[in-house]
Amino acid sequence: MRLGKLILGAASSLVIFAGAAQAGSCGYEYCWGALGVAGNGAYGWSYGQGSESDAINVAQRGCKGQCSVIKTFYNTCGAISVGDGFGWGWAWDNDQEIAKSISMSYCMDNAYNCAPRVWACSK
Repeated sequence: MRLGKLILGAASSLVIFAGAAQAGSCGYEYCWGALGVAGNGAYGWSYGQGSESDAINVAQRGCKGQCSVIKTFYNTCGAISVGDGFGWGWAWDNDQEIAKSISMSYCMDNAYNCAPRVWACSK
């Protein structure tokens, strides 16, 4: 009987530990990130933040407070592409490369010579 309780207790601990390991760095809540760009070329990013405002603040610090465009996302990847004349495009997707590709497509609707400027994943 004692052996059965010991095995059951160990199995329960294993399930709890495995669940926490799968939760990611932000637990089971939203894991926020933000991307920012400025017309002067400054950019910033954040990921793995516990709140949207924290994500924005970290990204804005990377821009030294100069970002005029800041986009947030959670539990996914985000990307901003920038082209001539500060035309830009933004996208998110579970795959970083797809997010960059979609942001390029949106940027090309507004500008020439678009390229991914900043990207991050927060999941």
